Amino acid sequence: MNLSSAAILAGVAVDAWLLAFIAIRGRRPWLQATYAACCLAYLALGAAFVGTTEGVLAALRNDVALGILLLSHALTAIVVLGLIHGETLPRRRSVAFLLLIPVPLLAYLAPIEGWSAAAAYEGNVLGGFLVVCLGIALAETVYARYSSRLLAAHSFWLGVGVIALIVAGPVYAYELEFLGATSLAGANLASPIALACFALVAVQADPFPIAPRPSKRQTKPGTLPASDAIVFEEIRPKYALRTAHEESSGGRPTLILGRTPPAMAASGAGFAAVLPVRHASLRALTTASEFLAGSRGGLAVVEDLADLSALSEWPPTIEAVVRLRHVARGTGSTVIFSTSRLTDAERRALRDLRFTWWSLPDPAREIEAILAQSFGNGAVRLLASFGRAHGLRQEELTIDHVPALLDFLTRAVTELSGVVAGTAGHGLRAQLEAAASRLRSFAAQGAEEVARGKWPSRIASEAHPDLLVTAAEYWRGKEMDELFAAAELIVEDEK
Repeated sequence: MNLSSAAILAGVAVDAWLLAFIAIRGRRPWLQATYAACCLAYLALGAAFVGTTEGVLAALRNDVALGILLLSHALTAIVVLGLIHGETLPRRRSVAFLLLIPVPLLAYLAPIEGWSAAAAYEGNVLGGFLVVCLGIALAETVYARYSSRLLAAHSFWLGVGVIALIVAGPVYAYELEFLGATSLAGANLASPIALACFALVAVQADPFPIAPRPSKRQTKPGTLPASDAIVFEEIRPKYALRTAHEESSGGRPTLILGRTPPAMAASGAGFAAVLPVRHASLRALTTASEFLAGSRGGLAVVEDLADLSALSEWPPTIEAVVRLRHVARGTGSTVIFSTSRLTDAERRALRDLRFTWWSLPDPAREIEAILAQSFGNGAVRLLASFGRAHGLRQEELTIDHVPALLDFLTRAVTELSGVVAGTAGHGLRAQLEAAASRLRSFAAQGAEEVARGKWPSRIASEAHPDLLVTAAEYWRGKEMDELFAAAELIVEDEK
């Protein structure tokens, strides 16, 4: 076995290993399929060269060998475009697949025109097509390198792979022709290098695992605007997660991207944990893109952009946000971004994108404001008692805790039924009923309604006209202290 055959055979082994690796490790079916096809094309050319040179296999028909060579170059360009544009390539860059159209035509014309794989890069239509395919791949990587902060590092490795194919392809073919040496008949010594670079980029941009996987059921329309990206401006991503829960419960495919799974993820929404890796923003983009491409009309919630910014820096993160908006528009889906823990500068940069913007309150603060309208400064103590009874910090309170809070307050008032009677008792029950009505009304509002309406914390407290005397008598007495004491007893009972 000569040196060229040994080198090509080693490359065939590496190509086969990379093919198996991506087939097992990858999470993007469309990209896995195109990578496998490209890998098999180079593998077949290498195996045919070694088998023919060593006399193990019969020589391939010229049109078949040229067809595989043409396919390998066209698929190289498509794989590179797929690694840059992700799952949106079949829809937004479908022109790339036009590269496959000349393949059967040129293979058919090969015997008529006298073309052969050994002289594939000569100055004719065949050689021009092969060079154009590699040129498209290289031009796309160069453009991505200098125009995208998100893809800069990955486009470098893609460029290395494409340049390696160019050097070991047309450049090396011209050198062999100049030296009068035997041509490699379409086999490319650099195919392992190129495929390894492509595999590296594919792994670094691989989507985060999603659990549970979305079902293949028919997508039901949600209540949020479709084909849109919405920013939820809130201190903590409470409304973002609640909206995800509501949309998922209504039958809409939903994905939540965050560091830790929320309690409501068990309701049917898929969850993808953002891992602490350098390319977190790109992986979040590919995760959401792959999900929305497979579940058109779905919902993706990025609950914490601040985490992505901390892991990948802000410029790549905001570019991923812009790309996700395009994905949402292309798939008829909705993407929600929460501004929780973003800096002021990052919030301003996000607002400059002119997304749909919903400013939302902290439910814990609004619940306290509603209770304060009935119980004054005692609302803080009541919420503290409720939090101790349920193992919650006040900032962890959400709208979902309203039913439990009402039950807690009702039990506290019931404990006082034998102590507080008459006018004061009636006033206390009336205050509780008024607070319960406001809490239920506030809890029934969706994120869009809350963003457009008045928040309880912004509404001045108004005393009920029928309770002016009784409430004043109540506050001058000790009944409120007894209410707090009853709440504390409930806390002890809960323990």
